[in-house]
Parts: sequence; structure tokens; C-alpha cells
Amino acid sequence: MTRRHTDRLALPAPAADPVPADLAASWYAGLSTARLRDRPVALQLFGRDLVAWRERSGRAVVAPRYCPHQGVSLALGKVDDVGLRCPFHGWRFDGSGACVRIPGSARIPATAKLTPYPTVERYGYVWVWYGTAEPLFSLPDFPALAENRDRYVGFRYTDRSTGTARQLLENAFDYYHFQTLHGLSLDHTEFRMLRDQSEAADNGSPIDSPAWLGAWFEGIATPGHPVRDPARWGMAKAATFAAGDAFQLLVDGWPGGQRFTGYVDGKEFFKVLLAITPVSERVTTQVGWAGTPRTGRLRTLFNLVMLYGQSRAGTRQDIPIYDTTEAAAGTLRTPYDNGVAHFRRYYQSWVGKVETTPAPVRSRS
Repeated sequence: MTRRHTDRLALPAPAADPVPADLAASWYAGLSTARLRDRPVALQLFGRDLVAWRERSGRAVVAPRYCPHQGVSLALGKVDDVGLRCPFHGWRFDGSGACVRIPGSARIPATAKLTPYPTVERYGYVWVWYGTAEPLFSLPDFPALAENRDRYVGFRYTDRSTGTARQLLENAFDYYHFQTLHGLSLDHTEFRMLRDQSEAADNGSPIDSPAWLGAWFEGIATPGHPVRDPARWGMAKAATFAAGDAFQLLVDGWPGGQRFTGYVDGKEFFKVLLAITPVSERVTTQVGWAGTPRTGRLRTLFNLVMLYGQSRAGTRQDIPIYDTTEAAAGTLRTPYDNGVAHFRRYYQSWVGKVETTPAPVRSRS
């Protein structure tokens, strides 16, 4: 005798999946566009097992990984003209998460569905919204990888850390560590939080308020000591700093990423897009792109090599700090901690917007 599907056969909801503590509601880089082709992809994000696939229309979908029928990984399935096909019993799920076909059954249980995350595909990544059912702001603009991409040449990067998303992002507002950790010898420094988005126009179009936060940093290279510890920075000091040169950094962003423009004596030297991929508790990846303006073949190549060297050297110094720091510890008391304190208040306000959603209910045939 064939057992029919009924809602009465629904199993109790499983325990909620663990999520990284104090993760802000935001857009996050889920995976690179290059990874998502004609087959589903298994990924872990927000401490949850997810599956990503591309509909026949080309739209990227990210949803819970396991089939609500018998818990089979949908990442082992295939994508056809109907939807994502479960490899075990052939259930099909469309881009909205609805089960649209069950072989051998004319009736589809109400619980036969997935709950996809909102996604946007841009700048070489599939961005995934976390924290609420619908996004609270639009994914920010980054012209250097959109309408202005022909003006820049750059490289992508991926760095894994056991630090938290907040730690990786607040680094840009901790200007004093540029001198102590990264060896910049600066005779004079200025740091201020931005109050108006027009001050961050070089980074791109305004970010939806109140998701926006920005800052400006300027340092003057100490005469005779433009960069301390040349073993770390190599020839980069010849490309960027000389005695008396001013280095300026414009940073703004949203709770899950940042945009940067760097200048030397007011002339643009680089742009950076930094995004966070919160894998699980104390496993975080920062990904993104860094590039320099095209200014002539040889000069552009030289600047790109210098930018790559600085970027990678700085990251090699930062990551061990993140990996060995207690995220909840620390007392902010000195004047140069004001930027970090401001960032933490802003970030925590977006942690507070996260809604707790129930885990999906599974049904059994």
C-alpha cells in the first residue's frame, strides 16, 4: 500500500542551526560568480549548510541545503528546466523555494518548501542577505568594478580568519595600528568620522542611510623615515611615500563590507572593495578586489605590483591578530580608540536588527 503525503506526518522542527554570535543584518559575499555554473554548489554560510544553484534564467538562488522530504543534500542534485532536482526521489524546487513537482504524487505537502535568502549578483560575487526576511538596504555601489572598470587594473583576494566579522571590519577605523603593526612612520595624523555622504563620493554612490558609516584618515610621512621596517614593505615606499608625503584613506561601508580609496598627496593611488563571508562561529573569510588607476603601461604595472605587495604584507600582519584576539575583550579608553568605539556602536545597532526565524519543518513520506 502506498502511503500518501499528509501534513500530519510532518516531523517536529529540528534545532536551529548555530550562527556566528553578534552577526549584523547585512549583505554578505556568499560565493564567487565563477563557482556557480550548471550544477548546484554546497556552501556553509552563517553557520548553516546551504546550497546555491542557478536557475535556467540565470538567476542565482541560495537556500537551505537539505530536502524537506528525507533530508538529502540538494547539492548532490541537478538543475533542469523545472528546478533543482533532489537526487533521492526527484522532488523539484523552483527559485522561490516551492516544491513544484513530486514524481508519483499529484499532491504537494504544504511543508514541502525551502526558504531562500535574498540574493544579488554583482562585482563577481553572489551576495546573500542575512538577518531579516527582506533586505533593509540595497547592496552598495562600487563603480570601479562596474561602469568605471576600464579605468582600473587589479586583483582579487581571499583571506580566512578565526576572527569575527566585526573585528575584520573595524580594522579600518583603528588608524593607530597603521603605525604600530604595519610600520608606517607618520609625523602627523588626522582621523575623523564622516558626517555627510558627499564626503565619500569618490567611493561611489551614497549608501542607503542609516546603513552607511565613513571615516577619513591622513598621515604625513616622517622626514627621513617614510616607512619603518622595510623588510615588510620592500620597494612599496619608493612607489608611494617619501619624506613629507601625505597618505590619505577614505573608507565607507555597510555592516557587511567596505569601500576604500587611497591617495598619496591627494592623488588617487588605489581602490578596494572588501566583503565579509561569515562561514560559522569564529570562521570568517574576507574577500574582495583591489586595483590601481591605469596611468600608462609601465607605471600602472609598477603601481599594481606595489599595491599587491602592500596589501598582502598588511594582511599577513593582520590575520594573526584576528586569530588570537578575544572578540569580547578589550577596554576602549584612549583618544585613538574613538573610531573603533564609534564603529562598534554602529555595528551593534545592526546586530540588534536580526530577526530569529524558525527552522524549516521536515515531512516524511
